[in-house]
Amino acid sequence: MSKSGIKRSIPSDLQRELGQAIGDVSRAWRYEMNLRLKPFGLNLSMRQVLVQLHRHPEGLVQKELARKLSIEEPTLARLLDQLEKKEWVRRLPSEDDKRCKFSKLTPKAAKQIRIIEKLSQQLRREMMHGLEQDEMQAGLQILSRMRTNLHAM
Repeated sequence: MSKSGIKRSIPSDLQRELGQAIGDVSRAWRYEMNLRLKPFGLNLSMRQVLVQLHRHPEGLVQKELARKLSIEEPTLARLLDQLEKKEWVRRLPSEDDKRCKFSKLTPKAAKQIRIIEKLSQQLRREMMHGLEQDEMQAGLQILSRMRTNLHAM
């Protein structure tokens, strides 16, 4: 709504431009993160799995991990295979249901987590260079509202 209380429609070209900018920033971030992770034998998909498991040290059932990452279970299974070969992840049978497996980080993954955290922090700092705190808060508020709208669909 405008200051006068009358709801105005937002021009479709402005909506399109904002949507494209969000996509462009997302793609550029993924591209740059992949470049930075590659020398460490990592990629963005592996990063996402490791970060989720780091946030859940008790482990996650594969189905729940796939849901949190918004990927299909077969895709996740391939990623977990790669991470197991590197000895960064271990899959353990569930005590409640032997058909389910929990995925957990191994102690060997701690080094990768430190690398991921350092690279992520550096990239965020570079990406947000020159932005003021109030600009970041306004952007976060806008993106949060857009996410809420998408989840309500």
